[in-house]
Amino acid sequence: MEFDKETKKLEEIKNTFNDLTHEYEIKIQNAIKEHKKNPLLYSALIDQYNNKLTMLKKQINNPFFGRIDFKNDNAEEFICYISKVGVLDDAGNAITVDWRAPISALYYDSDVGCVQFTSPAGLEKGILKLKRQYTIEKGKLINFQDVNTISNDELLKPFLENNIDKRLKNIVSTIQSEQNAIIRKPLKENNIIQGAAGSGKTTVALHRIAYLVYNEQKKYNEDAFLVIGPNSYFMKYISSVLPDLDVFNVSQYTFLDIVNNYLKEKINIIDQSEILENVLDKMDTSIIKFKSSLLYKDIVEEYINDLEESIIHGPIKLMDYTLFKEDTIEKFINKKSLGIVERINEFTKYAKSYIKKHEDVIKNNYWNIYREEYLTSTDEKRKKEILDVTEEFNKKLKNMDSILKDYFKDYTIKPLSIYRNFINSFDRFSDYPLNKEENIKRINKKTLGYEDLPALVYINLKFYGYKNNDKYIHVVLDEAQDFGLFHYFVIKNLFKNATFSIFGDLAQSIYSYQSIDNWEEVKSIIYNNDINILPLDKSYRTTCEIMDSANKISSLYGFGKAQSFLRHGPEVAYMKYSRINLLEKIEYLKQNGYSNIAVICKSKKSIEKYVKDINVPGVSVITSYLSKGLEFDCCIVMDMDFDRENMLDMKLLYVAMTRALHELIMITR
Repeated sequence: MEFDKETKKLEEIKNTFNDLTHEYEIKIQNAIKEHKKNPLLYSALIDQYNNKLTMLKKQINNPFFGRIDFKNDNAEEFICYISKVGVLDDAGNAITVDWRAPISALYYDSDVGCVQFTSPAGLEKGILKLKRQYTIEKGKLINFQDVNTISNDELLKPFLENNIDKRLKNIVSTIQSEQNAIIRKPLKENNIIQGAAGSGKTTVALHRIAYLVYNEQKKYNEDAFLVIGPNSYFMKYISSVLPDLDVFNVSQYTFLDIVNNYLKEKINIIDQSEILENVLDKMDTSIIKFKSSLLYKDIVEEYINDLEESIIHGPIKLMDYTLFKEDTIEKFINKKSLGIVERINEFTKYAKSYIKKHEDVIKNNYWNIYREEYLTSTDEKRKKEILDVTEEFNKKLKNMDSILKDYFKDYTIKPLSIYRNFINSFDRFSDYPLNKEENIKRINKKTLGYEDLPALVYINLKFYGYKNNDKYIHVVLDEAQDFGLFHYFVIKNLFKNATFSIFGDLAQSIYSYQSIDNWEEVKSIIYNNDINILPLDKSYRTTCEIMDSANKISSLYGFGKAQSFLRHGPEVAYMKYSRINLLEKIEYLKQNGYSNIAVICKSKKSIEKYVKDINVPGVSVITSYLSKGLEFDCCIVMDMDFDRENMLDMKLLYVAMTRALHELIMITR
């Protein structure tokens, strides 16, 4: 009986979705007819209607995944069918309720019984009478079950036991209470999320953006929110995920993108993989570590302060006439709230306006210097010289741009040139053994290390100010363990009006030669303790058997142990390396239904040595460091090259081991 009722409700909602789809198609046609002569309005309406239409079509065969029945203290009853994106009819009535709506928090966090949640009107109390989750496939109701908390093992386990393709289809329906708590943190809070491998850091990060966009839409546009990701592959991934969460215009950049956009000067970066390969070959990383530190920031700042003090180097003169005294220049140059170039521009604007307004007075003043001599002299040659000099003065006075440009020429150059000058004069400020020649060569080629970017951005901030970044009110930073303190300093200052959600895992800080050592430094030094450190320590990716093995690696270096969701699978297998053994194991996994398999080697050298010619459909051959952030049904880790006495090697091994969902095979010597 209940199944029939829910089936009928599903069909009713699907029919409503169909009707709304038709209505939006009509609205698009009407907009084309009525507003085509108004391009701005036309474009806005078409985008709005198309987004709604796309979302309806995406959801029509899976219009909801949950239900809550709530009775408040005023005896008002609400039956809410919860969906990925909420849908309203033309009258504004909820057909389905968005998972991001305040009342939907009951679905993720609360048991049946007495509950409360915070709505726009304030604290709402009442009774949660029912919580139900549905399995709907291709528009048909398969089953449903009533549960207490969404983290119920029997509810979540079937989802986690799926292969990758199926796991990614409806993440919203399986958000866990500890994840939901982070997603729904207030906008005004700064948070660092230390998330174990497989804890859903990126998922939580993207859903947090979606949640904030939804709940702050009356105050802020979508592009006021910013996601900073580690690389172009990540950005491509989130570009495909966010629209599915009803988010279309959130700003999305890598740190390098931000640097290039901000500098207005194209910078190339030495490939991180290339550097890591060299590090694995025992390259000295002390300079990289130094440049990522706040000590380097202090040295850059000292250099800038020296430049700042030398800006006013006497009065501004035209020939032998003082146009502006030092104290006049100081009134503008001492405005520390502005960047150096901004201050110079302000003075330049004032100076040109002043000259234009008082041009005749200045000319007369200059003439008065020679007036008496001219009038009393009997030397015609000397009188001509005076006339020539005054005429030259008058001509030059009209070219104020040139006079000012010459006075400030050492302070209005591009940041890269300033950075080059800084490196050239580095010895004045520090005796650190910086390889000056190599650094200058890289700067001239506009190809820098990742560790150079903070200094370059900081120089730009000090010289050109904080333009174009005021609009951002929240920044989500993923894979944040790979940034150094200097990186954090410039990011915090670049987006000075924003709050931050910072996601990372110290156990996966494989670029440790340039990154932070702990979150407490970020908290105390960068945020002055105005930021929370929150754990996401339960891994939903791997089985208990895989996580237990990986935890043995992470605990060796004091990174703690991730909790594993109670899902079991085969024990981690160990086998001796041979090409035959490897190919047989791959074939075995494929025969057992796994279509997404990875063979993970420590480095490019390892790939070349052991598996360079492995070419099997559905099998990815990848280095340990490039596997970070990815997941596979099964992983075969070639572990014979990992040095157990080396922390970087152990971090890479930990990363490799925690990519597997279901089975992990370790190939040993």
